[in-house]
Amino acid sequence: MFQFMTATRIIFGEGALNHSLSLLNNYGYSALVVTGRDEQRAAPLLGYLKQQNLRFQQLAVHDEPLIAMVEEMAALGRLFKPDMIIAIGGGSVMDVGKALSALIPNQGSVYDYVDVVGRSLPLTAKPLPCIAIPTTAGTGSEVTRNAVLISAQENVKAAIRSPDLIPDMAIIDPTLTYGTSKAVSARCGMDAFTHLMEAYVCGDPNPLTDMVCEEGLRRLAPAIIHACEDDDPKARADMAFASMLGGMAQSNAKLGAAHGLAAALGAVLDAPHGAITAQLAPYVMAENILAAREVGRMSLLNRYRQLACILTGRHNAEPSDGIVWVQRTLKRLELCSLPSLGLCDTLFEQVAASALRSSSIKGNPLPLSEKRLLHILHRVCESSDLAESTDLY
Repeated sequence: MFQFMTATRIIFGEGALNHSLSLLNNYGYSALVVTGRDEQRAAPLLGYLKQQNLRFQQLAVHDEPLIAMVEEMAALGRLFKPDMIIAIGGGSVMDVGKALSALIPNQGSVYDYVDVVGRSLPLTAKPLPCIAIPTTAGTGSEVTRNAVLISAQENVKAAIRSPDLIPDMAIIDPTLTYGTSKAVSARCGMDAFTHLMEAYVCGDPNPLTDMVCEEGLRRLAPAIIHACEDDDPKARADMAFASMLGGMAQSNAKLGAAHGLAAALGAVLDAPHGAITAQLAPYVMAENILAAREVGRMSLLNRYRQLACILTGRHNAEPSDGIVWVQRTLKRLELCSLPSLGLCDTLFEQVAASALRSSSIKGNPLPLSEKRLLHILHRVCESSDLAESTDLY
């Protein structure tokens, strides 16, 4: 038995935003609009709201979504009393928008509803209608059921989690991602890859998430370089689609050690989440393959073999070929290494211990001990070229 949840309505394609603006009128007469750093991408939306004489208040998210910031925004939102929340921007904007949709109609503070540092109370009042419009292709937050926030006081990430947080409508218009820098496109694209990869090999997949992951990986593998380097429209569309599928996959399957370690590293490194998960991915893949061989888990090795076939386009690929594809892609995209972002051996034990407490690592296809996590971190800092040592895997 399995369940599958996603946004009530998904509108995808070039020009989807302009085509869908009239649907906003179905949700009421006032909107709290959450935008990102580049407000120009929200211009068609804001212009429509003005044209329709819809009452709206705009809130901008320029940095990581801090709990204290969201608390202040929720207080403003309760005074404004919107009928709907519209979030247009990157992953942080999506998270803030979904959090506000939950917090405004519910009493109490953010800490009542977040996990890790809070009380994880269930939402008693139904969240406000939320319309999610991504302008990057990576997080898939437009179709997920969590809002990830940062507690600056405890220096950790926490999340509000509820099926009711899945946006009512997701409008995915690839043209909104045109012109995004190579650096941002690369870390977002590899974030989508890690969602799809970990959901595909996780300890609790299902037939529907398998289909979603396979299609997402087929779209992403040939597109990511062309999207990041050439701003190619077809590649941008495939990346937007893959990102959306990655969001569906992680909401309905599980993730793994790359996200578990990334959650711990995100608390100690000033680095984008997508860059962290991307750099961890090949080393986690290698460790899982090694562990699977040690215990004779042929079903998991076959999963990694199928993953490699999709990534490389070769029907005879071996599990190690998937690792090579990831490392070569990371090199081509010129993503910063984790040591250059501040990871060093003095942090290893703290990070490994914290990762073992994360929710994501519980989805890893095999239990990884603290010793194995430390081995991953050592190899990351050595910048080991797994393409040169695939015989070990």
